Amino acid sequence: MNEIKKGYVSIFIAGLAWSTIGLFGNTIMSAGVAPEQVAFIRLFLGCLVLVIYCGIKNRELLSISKKGIMYSIIIGILCQAAFNLFYFNAINKLGVSMAAVLLYTSPLFLAIFSRLIYKEELTKNKIVSLVVCFIGALLAVTGGKLELTGISILGLTIGVLSAITYALMPIISKTALKENSSITILIYGFLFGAIVMIPSAKPLEILAYVGDMKLLGAMIMLGVLPSALAYIFYTGGISKGVELSVVGIVASVELVVSVIIGWTIIGEDFSIIKLLGVLLMVASTVIVLRGNNDEHNYIERNSKVEIV
Repeated sequence: MNEIKKGYVSIFIAGLAWSTIGLFGNTIMSAGVAPEQVAFIRLFLGCLVLVIYCGIKNRELLSISKKGIMYSIIIGILCQAAFNLFYFNAINKLGVSMAAVLLYTSPLFLAIFSRLIYKEELTKNKIVSLVVCFIGALLAVTGGKLELTGISILGLTIGVLSAITYALMPIISKTALKENSSITILIYGFLFGAIVMIPSAKPLEILAYVGDMKLLGAMIMLGVLPSALAYIFYTGGISKGVELSVVGIVASVELVVSVIIGWTIIGEDFSIIKLLGVLLMVASTVIVLRGNNDEHNYIERNSKVEIV
């Protein structure tokens, strides 16, 4: 297997790992642990596992610049503490599958932020992709029914906020990554996020649940699988030379598996219309990324012609 294929496999594994966040989070919250505490557990244990990993592999990854610390504090508050808080509350109120669907609307907000902050062009391809994503999310959430009877409006709001805070991550980290590796920013982002959550999470109360081995196992898995391990495989896959235009397509397995877990293992509501909505959201990612790849190839071909 060549390096590129190994990269695809790594990113696919990362997507599978991310898809379990709802499963473990739901298991822990079902035992009476508050969403704020689940968010703290993910950040704290994720940070701990990544520190151990870097200590074994490359201790230099634990070094961070002064600017990196500043960005990590912002990322820790907005993109880690706030995101995890919103996402686990959305899972608690809406269920795993619906929370995952709302989270996957983040490309809509990322496109808006990129346009406003970095003046990135909204091409026809991007607009089509965003429309398809919105329609898919609408179908996946409502099941094709226009009324929202039985759906928590607060839950929907929180779910959308999770997508917004998730979309802020690449926006804020774009500058920070010029001086620091993604793993380094992630470690300190997790750390500052966990610190910010201490007052609301009340970590000492979590110790009361440690005696339950099943619950303790779910907590450990939450910190390892969809937190540390997912990012280790993700950054490892990118380092193999995989084109960034393909990364999103491969990692989109996260949404599909998250929804399948919600429908099959947890027993959440399922319908063909909802499945169609999920598939449309995945298709929207494929549309925009293929368009970007075609644009890149076009520019590359023209550049070669000019050089000749």
